[in-house]
Amino acid sequence: MKKMLSSIFAIALSIGLLAAQEGASFKVEVSSDSILMGNYFKVSFSLESAGGERFQPPHFEGFDVVSGPNYASSFSMINGKASQSVSYTYYLRPREVGNYYIEPASIAVGEEVLETTPVAVTVVPNPDGVIQEPEEKRVFPGFDNDFWDRPALPQPFFQPEAPAPQPEQRKKPKRKTYKI
Repeated sequence: MKKMLSSIFAIALSIGLLAAQEGASFKVEVSSDSILMGNYFKVSFSLESAGGERFQPPHFEGFDVVSGPNYASSFSMINGKASQSVSYTYYLRPREVGNYYIEPASIAVGEEVLETTPVAVTVVPNPDGVIQEPEEKRVFPGFDNDFWDRPALPQPFFQPEAPAPQPEQRKKPKRKTYKI
């Protein structure tokens, strides 16, 4: 009986994934399309509604790869509907001031190959040496930190009364007197 249920689940899962692959989308997103020289930015390639193989990143001409590829995947099945997503993230630092393009990346979904659109990025001079961090998108506020990094628990309802503040007494300045 258990084998039968597990095989039925596997068949339903594969049918759900095949149906999900039909509406697959492959996108690119940059943290900012205008970057100050000397800073870095985030580029994410995400595949929604399908599982992909053979991811080919672009050649990041004019940029140094600070970090990446950083890989993340998720899968969920809610009321029999399966959804899947995969993302590849890179952090890039420009080499020179100018206008650049993040070329298309590609990934295979079944027998089809999907590509992202090119994205324009402008690198501007930074005479003051301002350092910026790329903004992170927070999907679930409160769940983005490790358990131990969480803020302290709220204080109890009963707080002992603090002593009332006392008015400050002004001290008279001491004066030196000289006899002539």
